[in-house]
Amino acid sequence: MAKEYHFTWEWDLQSSPETLWPFVSDTNRFNRDTGLPPIRLLDINKGIRHVRYHFPLSFIEWDEEPFDWSYPYSFGIVRRYRGGPVAEMRVEVSLQPLTDQGTHLVYKNWFRPRNFIGTLGILTMIGVFSKFQFGRIFHLYDSFAKRGGFAEEVARTGKLSPGQRARLNSLSNSLIKQGSDPILVKHLGEFLENADDLSLQRVRPYVLADRWALPRRSVLETFLRATRLGLLDMSWDLLCPSCRGVADSSTSLGNVHGAVHCSTCNIDFTANFDHNVEVIFRPNPSVRSIELTLEFCVGSPQRQPHIVLMQTLWPREEMTFATRLEEGRYTLRASGLSGSRGLIAEKSGESSFEARAGADGWPYGEARVSLLPRVRLLNGTQEPQTFQVERTAWSDQAATAVDVTILQVFRDLFSTEVLRLGEELSVGSVTLMFTDLRDSTRLYRQIGDASAFGRVREHFEVLEASVILEGGGIVKTMGDSVMAAFRKPSAALKAVQNVQKTLTERDQGLWLKAGIHHGPCLIVNLNDRLDYFGSTVNIAARLPGFSNGGEVIFSESVRDDPEVVQFLEKNVQPNMVTRFSGDIKGYDQAFPLWRMKI
Repeated sequence: MAKEYHFTWEWDLQSSPETLWPFVSDTNRFNRDTGLPPIRLLDINKGIRHVRYHFPLSFIEWDEEPFDWSYPYSFGIVRRYRGGPVAEMRVEVSLQPLTDQGTHLVYKNWFRPRNFIGTLGILTMIGVFSKFQFGRIFHLYDSFAKRGGFAEEVARTGKLSPGQRARLNSLSNSLIKQGSDPILVKHLGEFLENADDLSLQRVRPYVLADRWALPRRSVLETFLRATRLGLLDMSWDLLCPSCRGVADSSTSLGNVHGAVHCSTCNIDFTANFDHNVEVIFRPNPSVRSIELTLEFCVGSPQRQPHIVLMQTLWPREEMTFATRLEEGRYTLRASGLSGSRGLIAEKSGESSFEARAGADGWPYGEARVSLLPRVRLLNGTQEPQTFQVERTAWSDQAATAVDVTILQVFRDLFSTEVLRLGEELSVGSVTLMFTDLRDSTRLYRQIGDASAFGRVREHFEVLEASVILEGGGIVKTMGDSVMAAFRKPSAALKAVQNVQKTLTERDQGLWLKAGIHHGPCLIVNLNDRLDYFGSTVNIAARLPGFSNGGEVIFSESVRDDPEVVQFLEKNVQPNMVTRFSGDIKGYDQAFPLWRMKI
């Protein structure tokens, strides 16, 4: 067997491990920043990736095992080359916290050459050049991390052509004229000009909103307007529920399918509109052209930030790792075992935890662990096991398809963006509001058709304005009735209360009958528009029938919402809300309902 060469490089950096982690563990950017060429993923077989890149005068191919890592302290990778002068490479990186809040970074790598050329290359390119280059990059990352910078700033561009810059300025001015915040537009323009190509492949509006300390909804609506103007392009990414990587992507909602396959995990899954369909943006090529498939590493811990620990253990092997958790729920899995173990991370949890993969599966119940636990992994099986600890909750920085399609701005600007006929996608939860007018027929008879129609039309304008103000959208109108959708039940309550208040102040003699229900449903293409279907819709549509006018009827799922509870306690007198039971056609049992005067 050829001799194996081992190098260990060490640096002391000023930033903490958790601050450095987004930079150091993003091996896609690290490989680019250290001068490696782009790669191409050729195949995935049982988690092993077949990868190629074009080195001077030749192509080099290898099989790459999944990364191991423990956030934010260590990660490693193994590559076995299919040909060329090097046979195998292993890397282990550790970030050890120092007492002065800094980090001692240790970079270990092992290389096994296939021939003399490989030995010469390892001793010169790796042993000399890489050590210098890696140290320069790590210190650069440290400087950005110290001042709260972001990874995309490391390779700033700022190289728009005169024509591209003129178009960017022109479209930015148009955005401002349409009502977008000038400060927001300025941030967007600077980001599109200066961010690196890797950051612009998948621009996530909520991430930028949080970074810019601006309202998420304002940023999302500005992105939608920018897309309509031609400043941005929009696409719909379908995320795998296991690895949470992009399993499929479509530039049109009409091309989104409910049945999806993830080649990385080799599983089929069903798209859920408010869970794993994310709307992302990128610059329009007329403003800045980027290579959408540009990659320098097909895997890295930073591609799956929801996974805090990923480790493969051989049969009968055991290891202990330190990790850092945020408060909340986590799931522990092993590749060869069915089921999972629940973990609850909390300040008062246990400082150590043992996870054993065995023939008996996982123990029943959830384990409570501290925020800085030491996790002991034991593989008691006869097969290699990959242990994985992941956050149960999906990132709230994802702008889901429901977040986007509920907005009235989307429905106004992208009215032709609908699902293909016959496609039905599930929605985990949505709030639906139906309204009607009390005695509208009598109103027409009393004051005449023209006057009554004018009041009813003005009521629609007031209703739409209130719905938009609370982040909802009008799904459709039916005579004097309206169907609207919201992300949260509290938003619907606030909207209907504002509508009745405005109508009363204008003394128009119009009294709303409203119903609000919250729950799962299907989203479909009905009459060339996005509409909702299912029992949640049916129940919500019948609730206005219990109203006497100037009242909103809402269901138990709305009443139990924490934000609704808080809203009622602060804004509504107790005697204005009463509980009752109502019989709804098609259901055997009476529903617990609430009546609120508005």
